Amino acid sequence: MANRLKVRERLQMAKGKLQVYEGRLREIEGRLKVLRGQAEQAGGQARIRFTRAERQVRATIDTTLKNLDGAVKALEPRVRKALDQTRVVARGVQAGIRAGAAKYRGTRRKG
Repeated sequence: MANRLKVRERLQMAKGKLQVYEGRLREIEGRLKVLRGQAEQAGGQARIRFTRAERQVRATIDTTLKNLDGAVKALEPRVRKALDQTRVVARGVQAGIRAGAAKYRGTRRKG
C-alpha cells in the first residue's frame, strides 16, 4: 500500500513539473511576441539588442522544451510499468474475490 502511494506521489510531482514547464513556456512565448513588436519599431542599436534578446528567448524556449521532453520520456516507461502492475494486481484481486465467493457458496450449501 505504501508503495502505491509513492507511485501516486511521484506522478503528482511529475504533473506539477510539467505544469511549471508549460507555464514557463507560455510566459516566454508571450515575451517573445512583445520583443518582436518592439523590434519592428526600433532602429539601429536598439534593433540589434532586440534581435539578440529574441535569440536568447528562443534558446530558453528550446531548453524548456528539451526539459519537458526529457521529463515525459523519463516518466512514460514508469507510468506504463505502474499501469501494468496495477492491472496484474486487479486481476489477482478479482480472482481472489471469485475464489472466495465460490468457497463461501460451497460452505453454505453444506451447512
